[in-house]
Amino acid sequence: MTRTPPDALAVLQQAAAQHAAGRHRLHLVPSENGLSLAARIPHLMDAAVRYAFPGDGTENWAWPGRQDLVAVEQAAAQRLGAQLGAEHVNLKPVSGVSALTVALSALADPGATAFNLAERDGGHGSTRFIGTRLGLQMRDLPVDTATCTPDLEALARLLETEPRPQLVYLDAFMCLFPVDLPGLREVVGPETVIHYDASHTLGLIAGGAWQNPLAEGADSFGGSTHKTYPGPHKGLLATNDASLAARLDEHASHFVSHHHPADVVALAVAAAEMDARGRQYAHATVANARSLGAKLAERGFTVCGEKAGFTDCHQLWIDIAPLMDAEQASRRLFETGIVVNAIPLPHITADAGLRLGMQEVTWAGMREDCIDELAAIFTAVLRDRVDPAAVAPRTWALAEVFQPDDSTDEQVLRIALAAAGIGGGE
Repeated sequence: MTRTPPDALAVLQQAAAQHAAGRHRLHLVPSENGLSLAARIPHLMDAAVRYAFPGDGTENWAWPGRQDLVAVEQAAAQRLGAQLGAEHVNLKPVSGVSALTVALSALADPGATAFNLAERDGGHGSTRFIGTRLGLQMRDLPVDTATCTPDLEALARLLETEPRPQLVYLDAFMCLFPVDLPGLREVVGPETVIHYDASHTLGLIAGGAWQNPLAEGADSFGGSTHKTYPGPHKGLLATNDASLAARLDEHASHFVSHHHPADVVALAVAAAEMDARGRQYAHATVANARSLGAKLAERGFTVCGEKAGFTDCHQLWIDIAPLMDAEQASRRLFETGIVVNAIPLPHITADAGLRLGMQEVTWAGMREDCIDELAAIFTAVLRDRVDPAAVAPRTWALAEVFQPDDSTDEQVLRIALAAAGIGGGE
């Protein structure tokens, strides 16, 4: 007889049902990724319920017995630093928005001017709100609508009559192409701090498939660790400037009281996995995104950024309005077993389009030889209006290649559910 209360079992059964359904879907949301079995295990360990604070390497007698967790964090920071070209990596942020808040607080003084990307240009919706609440004078960066990257000529003209900002916060969560960071540095000068939000591209940076912000002129960068970086839902901050590192750490220590050792351990596991295959994965992600963009365009879809090669990262944007409403398209794809974002896209006429990301399926093992079938499924469901139920088995067949029901992680989950009192994990 289980000691797990019936109501708790009901919660687990509901979550298990969602998990089982998700196994038969292809997840093409740019802000999500898979997490390996090895990286999930720390959440079953003692680390999930303990505090652990990095210090000088000696035993912290206020919180004794945590040195192994502290050592894991220190090693993880060093490994991530090597991947990202950063001497200082801070793992205190618990999410991308947590890292954003710390960076805005640490890098600009109340009352100072800070530029960021407007939401209509792909900027994150929280940046302006948080910056304003911290007392910053937030301004829109001028943007080249063809690439949704800063328009440096327009910015230079603007700064001819205005003081240079204390901070430029590059917060694109809608991105296709890299920023001209050397050009931006030349325009704003050496005194302005440039912070690059790498939430979406962190794994591509680590794998050498995207611009490295610190190497190209940014002072610091940060973001979440679960998008193109296949880690847990957590955040980090990085810089090569010791004084900025100290400021970021000071502010992080006040905005984050506890940064979740199980997540730190999971991130350390993910970092080791990225060392093992991150370069191949990062380049394959970009190749898969470009290939899907080209094949959809060949089939008559309006894929944004076509003149520039569709994308240089994991994201693809489809202006689906010529065929149907974006929410209808997302719903039809979901019924087929494909998960995408129906979301406002920068500089299209319709209220929303489809935002796709190729990182999760690529991390799971999708190769370019599968892209034809994926594009054919999109075409059947969206362009040709075939019944999604008739097409769904084709999606299931693709998903089964990457996440079979008899995989090791599924077997472990079934054992864990059975131990809690849910027989067979069904």
